[in-house]
Amino acid sequence: MRPSCKKRFALALVCLFFLAAQALPGLAASKGRKAERPAPAPSQEAPAPEPTAPSLAAPSPGQQVLQPEAAFTLMAAEAERGNANAMLTLARFYEQGVGVARNYSKSLEWCEKAAKAGLAEGYYNLGICFEIGMGTPADAARAVSHYQQAADRGLALAMYKLSSAYILGKGVSKDADKGIGYLEKAAEAGMAVAANDLGVIALSGLLGREKNVEYALSSFKQAASLGNLEAMKNIAVTYKDGVGVQADPLRAYAWYLIAQRSGYAGEDIARMLGLLEGSLSADDLRKARKEADAWAAGQARI
Repeated sequence: MRPSCKKRFALALVCLFFLAAQALPGLAASKGRKAERPAPAPSQEAPAPEPTAPSLAAPSPGQQVLQPEAAFTLMAAEAERGNANAMLTLARFYEQGVGVARNYSKSLEWCEKAAKAGLAEGYYNLGICFEIGMGTPADAARAVSHYQQAADRGLALAMYKLSSAYILGKGVSKDADKGIGYLEKAAEAGMAVAANDLGVIALSGLLGREKNVEYALSSFKQAASLGNLEAMKNIAVTYKDGVGVQADPLRAYAWYLIAQRSGYAGEDIARMLGLLEGSLSADDLRKARKEADAWAAGQARI
């Protein structure tokens, strides 16, 4: 029998509540950096951060919230009925011990079932398991194989993982061109960090590529429009220091302001804003603030 509408809503609520603010295995991304230069390329960084589950506001007064054990029971029932998303959630429950004893082997098993059901995220999670050795011995080549399956199904995070694998030669032979190709695919799929990485590579001429400031700024701006704080700062630094372009304190100030307003936490932001304020006229400061306001309102792309 198919679950009622009310029960399906409860299942969605369970998923969100118990997975809120929890990430898949992997390294968390830092929000603010102190280095006053564009962020390093993917060949110099840890793999991409894993996606966090959707957040959920606190339950309203009188709203019933299922206990972990009940949530597990509901997810298990849905997974057994063939619901691929429930399979993936059940894998997370086993991984994190939500309503059941932590069991990495069972987590791996349900990731495999989600993948066999055709879910790209199932293949991606299997890649994570084989990359870090969770529920199975670590195997970089098998990790890449599963990331490839997820990427072929359009998952941008898997494309980003593949870019790192090829650039670093982890699980595959090193191939910078192929790695950059997957970065480009991830950026085209809307992954902000991939667009920022492409900008860093082009600005610095890394991985055998020629420097291309115009392409770098275009990539940074794409990433910034998707909310990437590092890209906002990288644009500001490029204009402040005149990296391949004529130094433009007004535009640099506007981008530092955009980064700060967007939540960039680096201590250098306030210092740079203060330094630039001293070099700009009152009229230029007004123009820069107006440009930052227009960008934030989506009325301009400076």
